[in-house]
Amino acid sequence: MSGSRSPNVHGRRARSLAAGGLTLAVVAELSSAGLLGLSGWFISSCAVAGAATFSSFSYVAPSGGVRAFALARVAGNYSKRLVLHAAALRRVATARAGLFDRAAATGRAQEDGLWSGELLDRSMADADSAGMALIESTTPVAVTAALTTGAVIAVGASTSLAPAAVLAAGVVLMAVIAHRTPGTTRETEQHTRKALRGELVTAVDAWTELASLGAAEQLAARTTARFTRLDSAREAAGRRRHRTTLATGLIGAATLIATAVTGSAPGAPTFVFVALLSLGVLAQAEQLANAAEARATAKAAHRRLTSVPLTANDPTVAQIRSWRTEQDIGFADYLLPPMALRPGRVLGATVARGAMLVVTGRSGSGKSTLLRTLASSLRQATEGRGGRPAVVAVAADDHLFTGTLGSNWRLANPALTDNDVDARLAQLWLNDSGLTATTPVGPGGRQLSGGELRRVYLGRALALNPHVLIVDEPTTGLDDRTARHVLGILTHLPDTTVVIALHAVPAWLESSGQVTQLPLDHPGP
Repeated sequence: MSGSRSPNVHGRRARSLAAGGLTLAVVAELSSAGLLGLSGWFISSCAVAGAATFSSFSYVAPSGGVRAFALARVAGNYSKRLVLHAAALRRVATARAGLFDRAAATGRAQEDGLWSGELLDRSMADADSAGMALIESTTPVAVTAALTTGAVIAVGASTSLAPAAVLAAGVVLMAVIAHRTPGTTRETEQHTRKALRGELVTAVDAWTELASLGAAEQLAARTTARFTRLDSAREAAGRRRHRTTLATGLIGAATLIATAVTGSAPGAPTFVFVALLSLGVLAQAEQLANAAEARATAKAAHRRLTSVPLTANDPTVAQIRSWRTEQDIGFADYLLPPMALRPGRVLGATVARGAMLVVTGRSGSGKSTLLRTLASSLRQATEGRGGRPAVVAVAADDHLFTGTLGSNWRLANPALTDNDVDARLAQLWLNDSGLTATTPVGPGGRQLSGGELRRVYLGRALALNPHVLIVDEPTTGLDDRTARHVLGILTHLPDTTVVIALHAVPAWLESSGQVTQLPLDHPGP
């Protein structure tokens, strides 16, 4: 039960963290504006009192207020950075995990090209944009609204309603211009940059073949054209930003002058107070243009993320109920679709903690779909403990990033040294092929064989030391001796429950009594 409530608990914590960060941001900016206005008033009052022959001006209370605003400003700015960035990073992590969880729950992920380099890169960038909108868009709007309200009240109380109304109207006009001007220039620039990067990576990887075909000149022309489009996109974005900045700056200057002219200030100190306070509010309002652009980018990113056809309404997404306790893991209510040689039936299984569940069946029997669905369900229902992830899944066609073996494995565990990687490679008998931590894998792992890739994927997952390890076809591309060695490693993982998919359980493993079998080809009752 506690595991099923964990997503709601995380959601409440994330919302509380975001609300706390926004509150601190408002406090920090109000303190900054108060410090600016009060210090200006205080300095002017001291000058006026010093010029007078007789003066009863007391500096004690105003100087105390200046110090209080200064302290609140420093503390507020420091605290808001900590809290807002923590909240934003949590949103980014949630958006990324949600994308992979939805992808893992459907067999259409590969068909839709979800794991292609370009789309995966786009999805990760969209997750970042959606998460960082809290800092780049929501916070400036909330701060500007609170600061404008406080400044209008202060100006109206210290002078009259006319300058307060002028200040409010100026901020509203700046907000309207900022809201109407954001376009897709930032999106266009990002798209062009990614297309150019993909073109260059492809060119470097296939340069020998292209040169032998005599296509080098055509490739150079295409790359030059993409560079030209990138420059054009950057120039368009710069012109749009310049026009918006110029318009809001002119409106801000006009508002400041109009506020000073319409304010019938009773004295120089009050005039300085109103002018500096208005200046602080208008400077904050100028940030609304960037906030509007960030909001447009975040909305487009959110739309793309949610438009991926991986929702629960998709008939290809199987339903399942899973759990993980201190004693075991299990699942139930999984509907196995009917096939020509078997009827459909509802599946369920339970395996003791630290033991192994082997899902068997011929190709196309539904093993991979079951494992993806189980991994997604367990991630949503449970959470990791002791610094260990709850669930790690290794797909049959996992992905390696361009670089070395060590750099790929350190994506899972940054604490791994080259010596640690070499020791794990030796454990998986990969050192016999001459592989080390510094071995380059090539784009997508092209420099490795199929059997080597399977063991590299598995080693990277083992580096995370998960509570539950789910592996699809761990022995694909391996000879019998190496396959037995790999299965032996998986059956002796301390405190890790293993779920794997195989065409059939080897006789030696079946006779060992160490595994629980779940055959999908069984005709059922």
